[in-house]
Amino acid sequence: MRIKAILFLLLILAQASAANLTGKITDEAGQPLPFVVVYIDGTTNGTTANVDGIYSLELKPGNYIIDYQLIGYSQHKETVEMGNSNITRNVTLKDDGIKMSEVVVNGNAEDPAYGIIRKAIDKRKFYEEQVDAYSCDVYIKGLQRITKHPDKIFGQEIHFNELDSISHIIYLSESVTKFNFEQPNKIREEMVSSKVSGNNQAFSYNQASDMLMDFYKNNIQIDVLGERGFVSPIATNALFFYKYHLAGSFIENGKVIDKIQVIPKRQFDPVFRGYIYIQEDSWRIHSADMYLIKDAQINFVDTLYVSQSYLPVTPDIWLIFSNKYKFVFNLLGIQGNGVYVAINKNYTLEPNFPKNFFNGELLKIDDNANKKDSSYWNQARPVPLTKEESKDYVRRDSIHAKHETKEYLDSIDARRNKFKPSNVYLGYRYFNRYNKQSFFLGPIIQTIGFNTVQGLYGGLRLGYNKLYEDEKRLSIITTDGYGFSNKREYGDAQLTYSFNPEKLAVFKLGVELKPEQFNGNDPISPFLNTLYTLFEEQNYMKLYQKAGANASYTRELVNGLLFTGGADYANRASLANTTNYKLEQIGERQYTSNTPVGDTMGFPSNSFTVWGELKISFKQEFYTLPHQKIVADNKYPVLTLDYYRALNMGDNYANYDMAKATLSGIFNLKLLGKTEYSVSAGKFLTEKNMGFMDYYHFNGDQIIFSSFGLNSFHLLDYYRYSTNGPFVVANVEHHFQGFILNKIPLLRKLKLDEIIGVNFLTTNTLPEYFEVFAGITKFNVVRVDFAASYDKSGRVGEGICIGLGF
Repeated sequence: MRIKAILFLLLILAQASAANLTGKITDEAGQPLPFVVVYIDGTTNGTTANVDGIYSLELKPGNYIIDYQLIGYSQHKETVEMGNSNITRNVTLKDDGIKMSEVVVNGNAEDPAYGIIRKAIDKRKFYEEQVDAYSCDVYIKGLQRITKHPDKIFGQEIHFNELDSISHIIYLSESVTKFNFEQPNKIREEMVSSKVSGNNQAFSYNQASDMLMDFYKNNIQIDVLGERGFVSPIATNALFFYKYHLAGSFIENGKVIDKIQVIPKRQFDPVFRGYIYIQEDSWRIHSADMYLIKDAQINFVDTLYVSQSYLPVTPDIWLIFSNKYKFVFNLLGIQGNGVYVAINKNYTLEPNFPKNFFNGELLKIDDNANKKDSSYWNQARPVPLTKEESKDYVRRDSIHAKHETKEYLDSIDARRNKFKPSNVYLGYRYFNRYNKQSFFLGPIIQTIGFNTVQGLYGGLRLGYNKLYEDEKRLSIITTDGYGFSNKREYGDAQLTYSFNPEKLAVFKLGVELKPEQFNGNDPISPFLNTLYTLFEEQNYMKLYQKAGANASYTRELVNGLLFTGGADYANRASLANTTNYKLEQIGERQYTSNTPVGDTMGFPSNSFTVWGELKISFKQEFYTLPHQKIVADNKYPVLTLDYYRALNMGDNYANYDMAKATLSGIFNLKLLGKTEYSVSAGKFLTEKNMGFMDYYHFNGDQIIFSSFGLNSFHLLDYYRYSTNGPFVVANVEHHFQGFILNKIPLLRKLKLDEIIGVNFLTTNTLPEYFEVFAGITKFNVVRVDFAASYDKSGRVGEGICIGLGF
């Protein structure tokens, strides 16, 4: 018994609680040094100081050598003997460790930095591929604040709620993630804990992969800042983009570290500025302190600062230990800044990942990630909170509790639900936030218009939205209206129920009694058709009467395999023009009949169509949130297979079947931009009894305004090429994303995206048709293209197309 007691006591002592080494890090003038890297010598177990220079490092009892490291200061070491009690150790860093003599280059001699950089470039690929796989724990803290804002933007008042008016912090969050990597570019991370100030139901936006700015890659992709990416200072082609200067050298742990200034050769190239530190002999990256500015063609922020430190996981393998992103922005007069800090630790090299571990899931957020209490965060948080951050958590969390009560939510709704005269044309929404539901009245511009079949028409568009538990959603939208010339009511209703977001499962049910375009793609909007009919006397929209019901079901079978099936019953009838009203007669121009082309008004009066679609997204990547799956932008091709069958249920029923395959995708050419493509081929297997609305129609455009969808044409007649036979259609467009205009003074400041493309179409009855076009766009919001169209006889048309992305 005595031996067992002794063993039990030893076990208790061995598992004694760790203590914290804390303190403040300052420079020689006594000023706090933010984000100093603090770690156990020879390991990647460590932390960084916060913006006030305060640090805290959890240590088990024992003797340690603690390293303190900050770019621009000499490395400092402290010997610490830890027991079971906390220890305070304040540290002063000296800046003479990197106060190096200036390197002077005489005459035409080459700066010594070039020799160092060439050796680093030669070793770049080796270090990029050195580690086949690894896992690590990543802690991220992100903070964003507004420092100044106007009272109004575009005439609308700007209000920041009481949370932000006190501290100016608009976002504060922390997360702990298990990050996994395997060559060449497989990643998977699991967010095990998440904390968002002021919302204990939310999850952090922090992703470890977003903090993985790898300068060993030739091109560093940061999609939100610039889709072309940015050239690494040690890229294979870096000497084409950068000049270099050896600012000096210093010795750390017996190794010479060279401080290299990186300078853009051209002011407006997508490149970094600042310093990169290279360890001699190994020619690996030791650390980096660089930044991007607006001239580097970044979006949304004015300047992004990047600070990195590498530490040895083994004597020969160094990996990122700390990452810091700092940015400032000024958008529409709203000024602010932010800082994100990431600490990578507990590296495991060559982990034994199970088979199919990298299954496309980029990020999984655990169900209980936002349920951790303060004691957990006090232990898990390697970077101490500042006083401002601590106060923000306390203040926001207490206010959030109040803001979740029924009384408070009802009071907010009472103020915001007041009906204003402007709601007549802007739309109106009635909220019930406590029950997570809303009702809305659509803008009048969406329900009033003019066409030659109905004349002036108008109605109401009403809707209802409800959010249930587990992210299930219900939406009901109805439209009811009246045509004043043909004196007919019209309307429709659509119910959409997302009942299993984890499987992308959606059920839809609809009914309708209204005029429908022969081209089911709705190539011209009612609003634009109204403008062209009244002001240009060109009634492009061609309509037939449709009364019926439809239903569809969507569900993901396995990752990347999405099935949708449905059925549609319709009773169809022809319609004729009922009005010749014009605002002003334009020459001899007259309205055309409501017949799309030739004799197309005779058709089966009924149809019952069943259809299915199988969408295959190769190597689909996705995010898993509690009770929800979100599909990421696809880097690989998508193959879509469609089949339609109009069932023969009588003499007056349509009878045909059609199959179609579409391959679409994006080629990312990095600095040269990206290429988007869509190629479709289809055939009617039978066409025993068809109406013109059953034909396959293409997305034509006969007006100056365009939607600029990838599978749309610029100058194609809405109906001339419609077919009930085989067809092939291809659409390709390349976005240079500033590669050309970035080199032209004045234009480069506009940050325009240059576009070129080709559209192609062929059917069994008409000759090949194709278009070539070129244009410019601004953030895909405003776009202007010039296009020319051709067939076998030569050029058949040309014109300008204008579009708004919203």
